[in-house]
Amino acid sequence: MRHEEYMKNIIEDFLNNNKHDTDSFPDMDLYMDQVSNFMNKKLEIYKRNEKDKVLTKTMINNYVKHNLLPRTKNKKYNKDHLIILTLIYYLKNTFQMGEIEMLMKPIIDNYNSEFDDKIDLELLYKSIVDVQKDNENEMAKSAIDDIQHLKKSLSDGGLYDDDMIELFTIIVNLTIKADFEKYLAQKLLNEYFIKSKKQK
Repeated sequence: MRHEEYMKNIIEDFLNNNKHDTDSFPDMDLYMDQVSNFMNKKLEIYKRNEKDKVLTKTMINNYVKHNLLPRTKNKKYNKDHLIILTLIYYLKNTFQMGEIEMLMKPIIDNYNSEFDDKIDLELLYKSIVDVQKDNENEMAKSAIDDIQHLKKSLSDGGLYDDDMIELFTIIVNLTIKADFEKYLAQKLLNEYFIKSKKQK
């Protein structure tokens, strides 16, 4: 029973502290140390423990080396850089660096181009965030509903009133759901970025 309350609390904490909004990005340009500090604060909800670092200077340099970030001016990073760093953080949990590079290349090429008609990264990010906010509320409700469903299923199978078994099934269920969405993302990347690149 305690883990149900714990799950409700961490879901509520996540929904209240997951700072997606573009308003949470500073409008002023930042040096690398400031970028690292800002990103670690912004994405701290994802840390497994206090000492974890979401982003380091070494990681930023690695992203630059892999052409994952637009060119900087006077070694300063603007809001667009912070948006891209946030997107990379989410992508790296599903994709390898080479795959992220392939996925981000059209966006970065467009950003670095001399054309006037460029992708507005803030609007792009906002559209992703708007959908994600709706999804998070649905996923939060679904996670609580799943517990009741799993408890009934365990009870029907004669495995009721066993916290260890209940926790095991909840964790496995959440993992399978996460793997399904990861599977879809990987299939889309493979079909429309990797395969199409090979065909060219």
